[in-house]
Amino acid sequence: MAQTLEQKIAEAESRLARLREQSRRTENGQKIILGGMLIHAARKDTQIRAWLLAEAERSVTREVDKKRLAPLLDILRRTPEAKPERAEETVSEALTNILSDNAMRD
Repeated sequence: MAQTLEQKIAEAESRLARLREQSRRTENGQKIILGGMLIHAARKDTQIRAWLLAEAERSVTREVDKKRLAPLLDILRRTPEAKPERAEETVSEALTNILSDNAMRD
């Protein structure tokens, strides 16, 4: 049985909605990974930490977002100078550190 034009439109709209949802999930996953990397770097590097704190102060304007970030930013402000790490931290070690930092917060 041939589909009507309305059925074809509904099917295309459904497919588009699924693709948009998939795109949103991918983008959110990327943001989470990059955010974890940035937080990890800010805990280890005073220059990155200073930049992140200044950038958060400058660009986070909604009160709900400020309240959500406040505990993390307070921790970063109180973080002492980190001990120097090996210069050759491998990608695997960096990812392990990031994932363990994230797991500790869950």
